[in-house]
Amino acid sequence: MRAHWIRDLEILDQYILREEDLHHLVNVVRIEKDEALLLLNGKGLMIETKVMTISKRELVLKRISHQLSERTYAFDLALGMPKREALELCLKEATELGLRNIYLIKSDFSQMRFPENDRMEKILVSALEQSNAPFLPQIICAEWNILPWGQYQRLLLLDSQTKKLTLKSSFKNQGEQLLIVGPEGGFSEAEKDYLHSLSNIEIVNLPTPILRSPTAVATGIGILIESLLK
Repeated sequence: MRAHWIRDLEILDQYILREEDLHHLVNVVRIEKDEALLLLNGKGLMIETKVMTISKRELVLKRISHQLSERTYAFDLALGMPKREALELCLKEATELGLRNIYLIKSDFSQMRFPENDRMEKILVSALEQSNAPFLPQIICAEWNILPWGQYQRLLLLDSQTKKLTLKSSFKNQGEQLLIVGPEGGFSEAEKDYLHSLSNIEIVNLPTPILRSPTAVATGIGILIESLLK
């Protein structure tokens, strides 16, 4: 089903969309009369609607049903920022896979500045609409030493530079978990020393070639999701 994000979405019997929403749905998405459209607010509210009328000035929708989704897991990502293209792909994957918070870290080997908020929101919204995901992640620009490490039951660090594997295959999801992924150049020695010293850290060196940041993010989230299946 096609989906459309509305920041201040409410439960109504009818919706009238104009201006940018109208332009996007009619000229970009090319939605048609009688087609179903899922409205999302990125906070769990999902409203199924039907297109009733389309004109040059407005698009009228009728509410068919609605639901308020709840998060079934609490996964966050701490990402040493890779280059722009890779960063944007990481943000899309994190949205599609249901992450809650994304901490962007200007790490020692990061090669770009923090991106603009408007650009990041557009990337997240696009991924939300394409995947019909109920939640938008929150992006937080931070530094390694100010992350709330203590709130997480599990810290999972993907580190291809460390010949060490401490993954606890018996782990069962019972709380908040944080995935840690570095930029293309990996972690500096100072960053490795700091991250490896954290309590409850699991350091994983996968039996693969060096992974690009988006591949590492998707792989790491897969490891976290696997804990839900036990």
